[in-house]
Amino acid sequence: MPSEVTIKLGEMGQSLAQRYPDNVKIQHQPAGLDFYELDWEHSRGTVRIDHGRHSLVIEDVLGVMSSQDLEEFKLEGLKAFYISAGITAPDLIAHDEARLKTYAILRRILDAGWKQVIERSEPRLKGKARQDYTLSTSNLNGLDATYLPTFEEWMLIQSRTPWSFYANGLYMEINFTRERTLTDPKKPGSYLLTFNIKTETEYFRGYAGPDNRSRWKEAVPQELVKVAAQRTRKESELRAKGVAIDETYQDPPIPNMK
Repeated sequence: MPSEVTIKLGEMGQSLAQRYPDNVKIQHQPAGLDFYELDWEHSRGTVRIDHGRHSLVIEDVLGVMSSQDLEEFKLEGLKAFYISAGITAPDLIAHDEARLKTYAILRRILDAGWKQVIERSEPRLKGKARQDYTLSTSNLNGLDATYLPTFEEWMLIQSRTPWSFYANGLYMEINFTRERTLTDPKKPGSYLLTFNIKTETEYFRGYAGPDNRSRWKEAVPQELVKVAAQRTRKESELRAKGVAIDETYQDPPIPNMK
């Protein structure tokens, strides 16, 4: 397995397979999907996400997965990648080191020009206000990558709580999983980072739900109205409690639905 591989959203699966012919595993499914997989079984790898000036390098990678629809959306190529990685090469890491290294990774993403995303159904909060809201309600609102939590706050963050980003037609969600049996703050823990990257089209198709994927352009506008109303209601409740809403935040652009 090469130590570094390059992936690009939207490229055809066969292009990826031809670039790494000895390393890409392909599974052909009768449902009209091809699954592509890259694994570093005895070491860690590096993945470069090719996205122009927003390109990123992810280190300590364990594996990469993607799929290509061979029927309805076959011209879209590989429209999503799922990358699993460690925070550092060793499996065990001090919890505070995990906190600092994770936020260093998030800082690199921001430095590459990626903008933070707040789900359209969730209130526009930043910093500690977003952290407190997420910890007291649901992890769906995600976290502010520019706010470094205290060690005590870090240990309260649930596994799978996301940081979300957008850059020039791509969406990326990052989260960690903390080994449940290794949560003693005074002893080393074990963490797995996941990077879920998808095209803008695939991201918005998710609003339509699995039953409406083929007619997502018809279904999504109605869903966006619903989630906007949810955000308005939540923000009104928070304002009444004296919580500051980030009025400067702007949602990423909506693709052409025609």
